[in-house]
Amino acid sequence: MRILALLPDDSERALRRVLNPSDTLRRVFTLPALTASVSAERVDAIVFDPTTLGSAEWAEACSLLEDVRLPVLLYAPLSPAHAPRLVQASAVGVHEMLLRDVDDDPVTVRRRLESLRMPEPPAAVLSLIAPRMVTLPAMLQSVIVPLFCAARIPRWVDGVAQAAGMPRRSIDRWMARAEIGGTATLLDVARLARVWAPLVDRHESAAEVAVSHGYRRVRILADHTARIVGVSPSAVGVSLSRKAFVERLAAHATRG
Repeated sequence: MRILALLPDDSERALRRVLNPSDTLRRVFTLPALTASVSAERVDAIVFDPTTLGSAEWAEACSLLEDVRLPVLLYAPLSPAHAPRLVQASAVGVHEMLLRDVDDDPVTVRRRLESLRMPEPPAAVLSLIAPRMVTLPAMLQSVIVPLFCAARIPRWVDGVAQAAGMPRRSIDRWMARAEIGGTATLLDVARLARVWAPLVDRHESAAEVAVSHGYRRVRILADHTARIVGVSPSAVGVSLSRKAFVERLAAHATRG
């Protein structure tokens, strides 16, 4: 894989550590250099940190994200100041995402690189609901974004409220205005979005997936799958395509 990167030093080092011998990584230091290289070179993927850009550069970067035909991995720190850019980037296209010092362990970094040509369902669902998320407070955006990465998903709604520093009722009011189904609904969707890869790509059993993804019993996983996407776990990836799986998850998240 030929990777073009616009990253700060620590992120660039973390990325290099997981490259295979056949991979190449060329680093650029400005957005114009990135844009020029995309046009002039044979590149398989772009990895960049949108939080390093100034306001004017960010507007240009959004245009690049809309137009570029290459897979893009967003690799950035997470904070209320940074989350809106990650949401905006997701709103203009399906991009895999890594959060610096949150879910960028070597195994996850490698998995994200390998899934760039076909982003996993969490990234695709986030892209579909991101246009509604842009109106949410930045602190709340910073709590929702990790739900669709590889960070831990809170078991209860109170965990989201605590992380956001907001009362649950306030969060649900904001989500209602954004036409998002609510905190509990979003947690259900984010958790279920993660089961595609182990069920379909890695062929794990429903019982194994239930244990590893926070469902106390396989029956709960089966109930959630039937209620949210309309099929049993065994039908995911068989009678239900990846595209339909993502669309049904996003529809459930935005049902309000």
